[in-house]
Amino acid sequence: MAKAVLVMDMPESCSMCKFLYEFQGIKKCQLMNVLNNGASRLSQNTFTEKRHEKCPLWELPKRKEELPVEKYEFGGLGKVFVSGWNTCLDKILKEERKRAIQSE
Repeated sequence: MAKAVLVMDMPESCSMCKFLYEFQGIKKCQLMNVLNNGASRLSQNTFTEKRHEKCPLWELPKRKEELPVEKYEFGGLGKVFVSGWNTCLDKILKEERKRAIQSE
């Protein structure tokens, strides 16, 4: 099955997340509800302080520093890998920025 990526600002805690909802006075996570077959109850004490340890959101990795070819262990291959890594991140973020501008 094909994979998908959702780009959004990473919330610092469940209380700041777009997927938080309340059901019968209990705070729950829509993402965890879908991914864990209904197991989505959040700690009512800590959801304002941090994200749940099983939060399915992952922070995007950082760009890698691009160095001269001779600095890489595998020479040109290492440089190509780093350049490709950064290009992939740029493309993801560019698409996200484009959508944000269109929705304004």
